[in-house]
Parts: sequence; C-alpha cells; structure tokens
Amino acid sequence: LLANGTLISVNSNKNSDIFYAGRVGLGALGIMLETTLRIVPRFKLKRTAMPYSLKQLLVDLPMLYEKYERMQWYFTPFTDNATLLLRELVPIDTPIIPCWPKTLLEIRNLDSNITCIDWSFKALCHEADDKIKYTEMEYFVDLDQADTVLKQFMEYQLALKDTAGMKCHMEAHRCNLFTGLRYAQKDLNWMSPMYKRDIAVISNIVLGTSDVTGPPEIFQAFSRYGLENIATKYGGRPHWGKQNWANETVLRPVYPKFDDFLNMRMQLDPKNMFLNKYLKRVLG
Repeated sequence: LLANGTLISVNSNKNSDIFYAGRVGLGALGIMLETTLRIVPRFKLKRTAMPYSLKQLLVDLPMLYEKYERMQWYFTPFTDNATLLLRELVPIDTPIIPCWPKTLLEIRNLDSNITCIDWSFKALCHEADDKIKYTEMEYFVDLDQADTVLKQFMEYQLALKDTAGMKCHMEAHRCNLFTGLRYAQKDLNWMSPMYKRDIAVISNIVLGTSDVTGPPEIFQAFSRYGLENIATKYGGRPHWGKQNWANETVLRPVYPKFDDFLNMRMQLDPKNMFLNKYLKRVLG
C-alpha cells in the first residue's frame, strides 16, 4: 500500500526493484498488506552449547566455520571464558531431548556441554531470551574483515577494563557484559546488511535484570565509542532494529544502492508520509 493509497504487487519478476528494496524497506516505502513466504518442511536440530577457552577458540575458528553450517559463539569480556554454540541437522525421527524448558542458570553458567534435540524453532532460540532486559548493538562486517574488527574491539574492551568495566563489575546486580559472533549469507536486498556479501555479525550487549536494562552510559562506552567506531572503519553496517548512532554519512558508502533507495522512496512517498525521526537521521 503506497502513500497515495495505490495497491501494487511486487515479486522478483514484477516491480522487482521495489521488491528488493521493500524486503528491507525500513518502513519508508509503504505498508505490506500480504506476503507469500517460501517455506521448508519442519526439521529438527541438535543444539550443543560448549564451554571453550577464548584463546583456543580464536585459533580453531577457521576450522569450525568450515565444518559447521550453523555456528555462533560468545564470550565474557576480560576473561578467557567463551561458549561455542552449534546447531546440527538430525533425522526427523530423532527422539526429542527438549531444548525448552531450560532454566536461566543452565543457559548462562556452563561447566560442561549442554545438549538438546528439538524442533528448529526451539533449537534456534532460547526460551529464556526474554527473561532479562538488555541493550544491544550489532554490526555486520565482511567475513574477511571479521578477525580484524574483533581483535580491535577486544583491545578496546581491555582498555576500558579499569573504568567502564570496573563500574559494571561494581553494579554486577544489573550489569553484565556479553560479546558474540554469528554468521549469515549474502542476499540481494538493497538495504540488507548482507547485501551481496557473506558477513559476520558482532554483538555487544549489556545485560540488566528482569526489571531494568544495564547502565546506558556503560553501553555507550562499549558500543557507540567502541564497536560502532571500529566497525565503520571497515565498512560495517548496523543492525537496523538494534541500537546504533549511524547516519547517512557513514551509511551511503557501505550501501551501494543507498541513493537508488532514496530515489525510490521519493517516488513512492513524495510527501514524506512514512518518514520518522530515525529515518531522517539514517536516510538524510
């Protein structure tokens, strides 16, 4: 539904430019009233959360990335404590070892491997993901730049250990630090962070409690002045749905279709009906 009330249909063959722009349209092009999804038969995954030495994990990463189709990992800054998270396809008749319910203690404190086998929607996320409030930034970087960006971010984290890190430790009841990496394949959607490149996603999270997020000033110290500054030097693209301070100056160089998107937006919404404060910042 366009701003002038016109209804249009789009797909990869019909109005294809609007299709590839609109799939990550940021709410700036119009309103999707109906979508057709391509789906696959339901499947089961074996999920393994494996405690790992961070130093050893950084050595093993190239081998692990080649071996596992679904892999992510995370670590606690200022420590050698990391967790490798694997999800492996298993036969559909494999007996279920439930991924849900799990206690928060089981998920957060790993002394040994925690394994479950369940339907994909349960194995791909944690039941307890919404038990704690948190603030998060994610930056998408080219796969071949991930090691460099991560190394510089870890060095930056260590530089804050005696200031923001210590303050977080003093407020441990409502402040815990988390850094994670996951991976995704390239696509053709104009404003997608994966547009035409395989990427690594670096997450920076400050955890709070079930009632309140972690301290905003600590989050900004690690995210706005840390991860964002470092990632943008290497062509990083922010997660549109998570905290960021990006603007058109840094976004235009890393989105090849940025100006095409702006031109389309003006054609479809010449009176700026769908613009908001955030879109004005990131689109100019």
